[in-house]
Amino acid sequence: MRGQHSMGKQRITVCLPPVGPEGLKQAIGQAMDPFWYDREDRPRPDWVGEWSYWFVSGAGCLFDVLPGHEDDPRLVRYDDWTEPPEDLPPSRCHGGPRGILDFDTPRAAEARRAGDTWTAYRAFSDRHPPALPFHHFAERARTLDPEHAREAAVTAFREQPLIRAIESDPALEERFGSDPSHHFDEDLEAYVTRHMAAVLPTAALLTLDGRWVEGGGPDYERTFNSYLDGLPADTMVVRVLYHS
Repeated sequence: MRGQHSMGKQRITVCLPPVGPEGLKQAIGQAMDPFWYDREDRPRPDWVGEWSYWFVSGAGCLFDVLPGHEDDPRLVRYDDWTEPPEDLPPSRCHGGPRGILDFDTPRAAEARRAGDTWTAYRAFSDRHPPALPFHHFAERARTLDPEHAREAAVTAFREQPLIRAIESDPALEERFGSDPSHHFDEDLEAYVTRHMAAVLPTAALLTLDGRWVEGGGPDYERTFNSYLDGLPADTMVVRVLYHS
């Protein structure tokens, strides 16, 4: 599963056979090497690599440590990218053995947050006439002069009482988003499941058998979660920042 991406920095979750702290960077390098832009032994003429340089770094997507394992020396606590390095609490890390990383606690926290948000939105929206999503108005305005079509669609969308009520309160707009009828257009279970699945994935995943998997959306997120959940406990799982 490969996708086109623009130049910039992204994160990949690298999965490695068991390796100690002294050999970690070499192991990451060996796993990443086949996807280097400048490799000389190109596998085919039209081959294009994935990265030009990389750093161990999980800033913004750190892992939780399973309680009771905070002192395990195999946990990755340094960050090659952030300067000065972030002083991590014992409960957080950039990587470590799969068996002592806590995937369930952050997913459960997101499930509670998402459930609360969905319930609050439904309670708030029930006090107003049902609102249509923006794409309904965009589709309807397609018959207009292109120069005025979007403006007309935005105006009609924002005239809906529910949208007016949300836009009048910045806290509500931040919580429910600018197109809530579209965002919350699913039942509670589906909404919570979708948000839970988005907690762990990075833009790409490098598997134990050397596959670079990337994409986005529900299918990729399901693949990412099920793959990490199924890894042997001693597999090293590390967040890496790469320039693409």
